[in-house]
This record gives sequence, structure tokens and C-alpha cells, in this order.
Amino acid sequence: MTTGSQIRLLVVDDEQSIRRLCMTIGDTLGYSCTEAESAEAVIARLSQNPPDIVVTDLRLPNLSGAELLRQVKARSAETEVVIMTGHGSVGSAVEAMKLGAYDYIEKPFRVEEMRLLLRRMAEKIRLVKENRVLRERVETEQELDGIIGDSPTIREVLRVIGRL
Repeated sequence: MTTGSQIRLLVVDDEQSIRRLCMTIGDTLGYSCTEAESAEAVIARLSQNPPDIVVTDLRLPNLSGAELLRQVKARSAETEVVIMTGHGSVGSAVEAMKLGAYDYIEKPFRVEEMRLLLRRMAEKIRLVKENRVLRERVETEQELDGIIGDSPTIREVLRVIGRL
């Protein structure tokens, strides 16, 4: 997941025009964008540096977008995935959601529709990250409750530990 504030977007589609469009939308939102034309190309990179958001076509050569979704979630549960398809059906949308997809979008999509979807996904990622940081802070503060002392040195140590 992202360590800074920039969202990392990965677009997976065998159609270059769709990849470029999604990457252009991501670029306008200030995301760091990469692309791949197959699920196999993505799976090799997942464990090294997982993206924050994956936008994938449902129909890909060899491995499907649904299988890619399974692989992404198995390796990086916090990565959000949206499934795109030009062959939409209620069944495939339900399957994608059951597998953990954030959302499902039909091609052709409107640019503004994709932009709003990516913004919502980025906001969820930000909130999850913020929640994790706050939980860690609360746990750290609870662990420090057992330290006894009121000298200026102890207070300074506790203040430094709290900042860390």
C-alpha cells in the first residue's frame, strides 16, 4: 500500500485505448499510474509493491479479471479493485462483489463516472489508513499507561515515544 499520500493506480485491460483512458483519468487526479495488458503481468508484481487501486477488465487473455481479483485480495487485502466489462450482467456483478470488488463498471463508461469512482476508492483507502494509524496510536498510549514517573525526564521520554 501507499506509504505517502499519492495513490498508486494499476489499470489492467487488453485494450490499450481503455488503459490509456483510465490512466489519463488517474493522472488528472494526481495518482501514480501503471498499466498491464494481462493478469499474469500483474500477479508477478503484487507481492513486491501492491497498488492501492486496481482497475481491471473482467475478460482478459488466459486469466479472467475475477481470478485476478482473487489473487490481488489474497496478496494485498487492502488493495481496492474495480471490475470493468463490456459484457455486463447482474450475475457477473454479483460474483465480483462477493469476491471483494469495490465496485463494477460497464464499458463504455463516462469519464466523470470513472473519476468519481476512483475518488471514492481513494477516500476509502485514506480512511482505512487513518483508522490504522489511530488504532496504533491508541494501543501505544495504552501500553505506556504502565510507566510510572512524573519527572521532567520521564515526561520527555513519554512525549518522544508518543510522537514516534
